[in-house]
Amino acid sequence: MGDTRVSQSVGAAGGSRWRTLFARRAPPSPVVGDEAVRVYVQIALDLLARCEELHERWLAALDEQLRNERLANAAAVYRWQLTAVLARLEALPVPPTLQAWHDALLEALGAASRGTHLLSHGYRFHVVRTICDGGLLLEEAREQEQALRDVLQSAVSLSVGAA
Repeated sequence: MGDTRVSQSVGAAGGSRWRTLFARRAPPSPVVGDEAVRVYVQIALDLLARCEELHERWLAALDEQLRNERLANAAAVYRWQLTAVLARLEALPVPPTLQAWHDALLEALGAASRGTHLLSHGYRFHVVRTICDGGLLLEEAREQEQALRDVLQSAVSLSVGAA
């Protein structure tokens, strides 16, 4: 469990850190008429929307469930579904101009998957520290996903505006 622990607290400062980091990099510069970039960005945005939907379900489960074993099962299902999204993203052909963003997106989804694994384990075995670590890791990954979504959406609007 050593490398999965979160050593920093995450909150508004954590989210702004990702936005600041991604704002420093120029958004991907899609070539007008580059269909591969547009297709990749649209699929990536669709997968990020799916991640958002999964997270909303998780938050609903947190509100509805009072028993730890049900929360553990909900977290395990969340992880299973995130893993399917991650596999779809890994299988996508990536235009060279978007490789850095793709790698960051894979990292964010991988961290979210690890966070849900920790949550599932923590709820199943009643380990509060693991639940907290999983929750922090999941929230930081979500902040990274949201910052990446902003970057990809700006790439779409750049290509639409240039066309």
